[in-house]
Amino acid sequence: MRSAFLAVALVMASGAFIQNGLAAPSYKPTKEELQSIQSRTDELKTALKDIAAGNVDDALMADVEVYQKAALWIMRYAEEEFYARRYVADTLTVLDHGLARAKELKAGQPSWPARKGQLVRAYRSRVDGSVQPYGLVIPDGYDGTKPVRLDVILHGRGTTLNEVNFIVGHDSAKPVPPDQDYIRLDVYGRGNNAYRWAGETDVFEAVASVRQRYRIDPRRIVLRGFSMGGAGAWHIGLHHPDQWAAVEAGAGFTDTKRYTKLDNLPPQQEAALHIYDAVDYVLNAFNVPFVGYSGEDDKALQQTINIREQLIKEGFSFKQDGLNWLTGDLSMLFLVGPKTGHKFHPESKQRSDQFIQTILAKERTVPNHIRFVTYTTRYNRCFWLTVAALEKHYQRAEVDARRSDDGMRIGIKTRNVTRLILPDQPQGPKLIIDGSEIQLSPHLHSQPSELVLDKKPAGWSSREGAGKIDNPQSLRKIHGLQGPIDDAFADSFLCVRPTGIPARPLANGYSVATLNVFTREFAKWMRGDLRIKDDAAITPADIANHHMILFGDPESNRLLGQIAGRLPIRWNRENIVVGEKSFSAVDHMLVMIYPNPLNPKRYVVINSGHTFHEKEFRGTNALLFSRLGDYAVLRLVKGADGKIEESVELAGFFGEEWELAR
Repeated sequence: MRSAFLAVALVMASGAFIQNGLAAPSYKPTKEELQSIQSRTDELKTALKDIAAGNVDDALMADVEVYQKAALWIMRYAEEEFYARRYVADTLTVLDHGLARAKELKAGQPSWPARKGQLVRAYRSRVDGSVQPYGLVIPDGYDGTKPVRLDVILHGRGTTLNEVNFIVGHDSAKPVPPDQDYIRLDVYGRGNNAYRWAGETDVFEAVASVRQRYRIDPRRIVLRGFSMGGAGAWHIGLHHPDQWAAVEAGAGFTDTKRYTKLDNLPPQQEAALHIYDAVDYVLNAFNVPFVGYSGEDDKALQQTINIREQLIKEGFSFKQDGLNWLTGDLSMLFLVGPKTGHKFHPESKQRSDQFIQTILAKERTVPNHIRFVTYTTRYNRCFWLTVAALEKHYQRAEVDARRSDDGMRIGIKTRNVTRLILPDQPQGPKLIIDGSEIQLSPHLHSQPSELVLDKKPAGWSSREGAGKIDNPQSLRKIHGLQGPIDDAFADSFLCVRPTGIPARPLANGYSVATLNVFTREFAKWMRGDLRIKDDAAITPADIANHHMILFGDPESNRLLGQIAGRLPIRWNRENIVVGEKSFSAVDHMLVMIYPNPLNPKRYVVINSGHTFHEKEFRGTNALLFSRLGDYAVLRLVKGADGKIEESVELAGFFGEEWELAR
């Protein structure tokens, strides 16, 4: 039985923040304090409306709008998010800073783009159109004449973190350390979600925004994090190994089941753990320098040990140096702070900094030897190698690729891979893959071009170009179009509300409640409002630009009615038919993700938001993994209190061509 989350109103802890079952007292603002905040928020809203009437750069507009957003969100959750009395004064300070920026922008003289020291900037997210903040520390010596190093910092879980708290902490006159010669980016990450789903997207959107605004050396971008941020650094560093010059991961969880002590999970949940568990991706440390750290007395030490033990299983050796562990097989260092709990020991931090400085002092080059592992095409790229298709998702896929210095000889070994893409390949390299030499297609250009390798029953073949998704019959699970349900909410999506007459009252009640819960939970825990439109208002541009999240049934939602006959699961007035299994449509609901038949380059999701909920967000972030796979049939029961509860009758994943797996 999944959580009964379909009540119209969730039960909230009045006046308290719940963290792992513990309540932290919060301050209840007075009526006068709330009125003061509201008055100043309205003033900023008016100023923003006035500015928007002119021809203003939207990126600069976001830098101002984020201050209003901070006030709006803390007021939306006023009973919970004024964690202390100072949050009232902090909110007013945030609004004052926003008003000052609005005045400068209105006059066409924004000063903050050239500001040094600590400041807050923002971007507008493609996920939901929300403005999201990030913190910067710009050294005094930065003048934009040459590219500089960027350190990306992922924060730990903050029980009193919100936009107001984040902005006040990063928008100050605190001096920059005199020896800092790099730009520091502090990622907000949409709050506390361990940089998963839209939280992961936030990291890359924030980095992209900084790179657009400042002159960053792409070869010297360092990723760092501690605690929840350490979990994020393990995850993002290992899943995207070609993006970072070095990674420092401190005291973060790396393995869901051991960390949360979960057991006996349904098969689709067991498989979904392979999406984020960093321990499954440790081989990718072959491609990026890494520091792993934990205190000797920290419970998180075991999570770092997990990584080292898995690397040993992968064939790498380590030797102990006091409490630390060294290896000559990788550019990697495991540090343990002596007699230290959940914090960075000063000597360990100094050694980590020295390790990273040594790495950055060397010229970063694209390696000719890549060893790469993944379990999903969501994470599929490492330098000059892209894993474009798998034999089976959520099973280990591996590539060991070597090329000569001139690129004319390439040797590749694969496991569980059916398509590889090698960009910018020269004409006619000698290519051996899985022991067989590939005769390259004669039409390859004389200039470097993208080389596609496809594995078929007869063996590997080559062609030029990545190919296209032309119709649903040619679908395949590829990057960004591989599921599961929750994957749709890491990119631009639009919820579609039904306006027709539903055929099934119980299912309709479930659908309405699901959209309401998703609206509420996304705003609270992912810090943005859903885009929602009626089905009758959807345009071709909407279908082209967004994943479509459809609520209702084929009778009540006109888009769902258009595509129902083109899905691998049949859904009519009487039944939901999954292969040879049939379920009554009266008291069952279909939820699923699939390439949108109206635009197969985007998803369609039916009757689902995130498949984890309030309880998981309030608990440990390791619980934010997918619960239902690609599809599920839910049994619906209406209780005596009128609430609809559901249990999972069937759940699973589609095959590699988005077919019902046998």
